[in-house]
Amino acid sequence: MPITAGAVSEITTAEGNKQVLVAEVSAGAGRRAIYLLPPPEGAMPTGEQGWEALQDLPVPLIKVGPDGTVQTFNRMAAKLIGVSLRQDIQLSHLMEGLGRSISDWLDDTLAGRLVQKSEFLRLTRTDREVFVQVTLNRITEDGQPALIAVLQDATELKSLEAQFVQSQKMQAIGQLAGGVAHDFNNLLTAISGHCDLLLLRHDQGDPDYSDLVQINQNANRAAALVGQLLAFSRKQTLRPETLDMRDTLADLTHLLNRLVGEKVTLTLSHDPVLAPIRADKRQLEQVLMNLVVNARDAMPAGGEIRIVTEVCELDKPLERDRVSVPAGQYVTVQVSDDGSGIAPDKLQKVFEPFFTTKRTGEGTGLGLSTAYGIVKQTGGFIFVDSVPGQGTSFTLYFPVLEAQPAPTPRAAVSQPEKGPAERADGVILLVEDEAPVRAFASRALRLRGYTVLEAESAEAALKTLEDESLDIDVFVTDVVMPGMDGPSWVRQALKDRPGVRVVFVSGYAEDNFGEAQARIPNSVFLPKPFSLTDLTDTVHNQLH
Repeated sequence: MPITAGAVSEITTAEGNKQVLVAEVSAGAGRRAIYLLPPPEGAMPTGEQGWEALQDLPVPLIKVGPDGTVQTFNRMAAKLIGVSLRQDIQLSHLMEGLGRSISDWLDDTLAGRLVQKSEFLRLTRTDREVFVQVTLNRITEDGQPALIAVLQDATELKSLEAQFVQSQKMQAIGQLAGGVAHDFNNLLTAISGHCDLLLLRHDQGDPDYSDLVQINQNANRAAALVGQLLAFSRKQTLRPETLDMRDTLADLTHLLNRLVGEKVTLTLSHDPVLAPIRADKRQLEQVLMNLVVNARDAMPAGGEIRIVTEVCELDKPLERDRVSVPAGQYVTVQVSDDGSGIAPDKLQKVFEPFFTTKRTGEGTGLGLSTAYGIVKQTGGFIFVDSVPGQGTSFTLYFPVLEAQPAPTPRAAVSQPEKGPAERADGVILLVEDEAPVRAFASRALRLRGYTVLEAESAEAALKTLEDESLDIDVFVTDVVMPGMDGPSWVRQALKDRPGVRVVFVSGYAEDNFGEAQARIPNSVFLPKPFSLTDLTDTVHNQLH
């Protein structure tokens, strides 16, 4: 019985029902049968001859008995489901993810209790992940009820849906991380700041000195953790500079060798001529250390970690992992190991925060998400390749620096000069809405000899400046405050006091208001959390 399978198209029956034309079967002598999905009750072919007619249909079909066992199927179904599909196997052994038992779903369909609709299920095949859209149709064969399952490959659709949900989740986590980091930076500034004030009144022979040092060290550890959250959310303050990857790795080699231990060998290979890139050296070192530590942990019995740097020329955009790398010249850094590798179903999750393949207590799951955030904020790209049992390779792409950047007229980030504490003269207007931070900052500045005027909001600061007899040398102001923000009130105040210098402080990254600060002359940025010395030296540098 030859079959002519035409294009699938939708038609409307005489009864007004929507049905899909699947194929026409020529039965000889000018007779033909038109198969529609969903079929009218009892219209599907019965018996071995009938199912033989449907073997070459371009739609996967499975006949299921009332007890859920597979009775027969066509070639398209066998190709889609794989070797696990055979007669007498339960449908529930082939698919999962309905949210309830598949047997209940079959019973409700047989009893007519369900409005016919499609369900998305995941096949249980182990070689690759496949999703199918399944529609059940009730038929009667030899007086006995049965079900025809019409399948459609929905893997691409579910993959796009998962990507969209993942994108929304990552964006939400990033916003949450940035907000939490801002609030936590205010707390850390107050904790570490008041600890610095106490350390000024205690010497090393004091019994409380060691406790204060512990508080200070743990506050710094907490600040590093907040930095990881900011790196993931790409809201940290970077200090970019021109770098040669060969020199950067040479400076880092001694530390990396200590990290990998004696059982692991670290080898480096460089392109003879490496072009310069622009990145934050400290953050880039953090990325490389995270990748090397992960490679070491993947080889508990020892092995070799290879770091290879090359100059790569892309003649056309590189499309990979839903990312497009523009054409151009790049410096690539590849970190490879011969470890246990990463399973395919986990490979796309490695950059998610708090996702880890290590055992409980052995990893935070922030290392790779931090690396991802740093690389993306630098303007680069990071990709991962892995074969279970053979190893993993991370490849980083950094755009080549075409020309040296023009010098900026302002100091983008304050670089306090470390030196002995000295008393100074000057009048500071301190504007900070967080009372603990304001209390610490004002005490720190007064200890260095400055006269400090405090304001808890931008509006209060402008009210203070209405007194024309006040001679203010420096504005120290938070950026994000209720009501008017820092740059806004400073611009207004500078109209009458154009010579006053400005120190902006914030728990957010400088990039969040970089353009606004760029339009304000003689201004610098001091990120939270800052120490007593950071604050006083930054103010001192602004005055001199």
